[in-house]
Amino acid sequence: MKNNSGCLIAWLFALAGCQPSDHGLPRTALFEGIEKGTDYAVGTQLIQRRLQTRFPTGSSELQLNEYLKQQGMKVERATKLTGSVSGVASFRYGGPVCGSQVRIQWEADAKHRIETVDGLYSDTGCP
Repeated sequence: MKNNSGCLIAWLFALAGCQPSDHGLPRTALFEGIEKGTDYAVGTQLIQRRLQTRFPTGSSELQLNEYLKQQGMKVERATKLTGSVSGVASFRYGGPVCGSQVRIQWEADAKHRIETVDGLYSDTGCP
């Protein structure tokens, strides 16, 4: 008879990923008032409003980049051949399968002035 303990352990870890986590969003200004169980549409509206108020069209993309890092987000930026910049910042919590995430996307011109910024608070795709 085969030893299936490795399969059992892997299965238990997979199930643990779907359990609620004690860790949520960082306790920062961007996420204030967004708690576990907050409706995703409400959370998205709060995040979008805060970002668009603090970083309106024409403001500094470099400052947005630093702000998002300070809020605990992982930031990735890419400079295009035209010199314009696109970026995405993300934060995930909960489980790898059944968790929640915040994703911020932006576009800036070659002078690093924001053209668009958009935020989304959603689940990570729980079956």
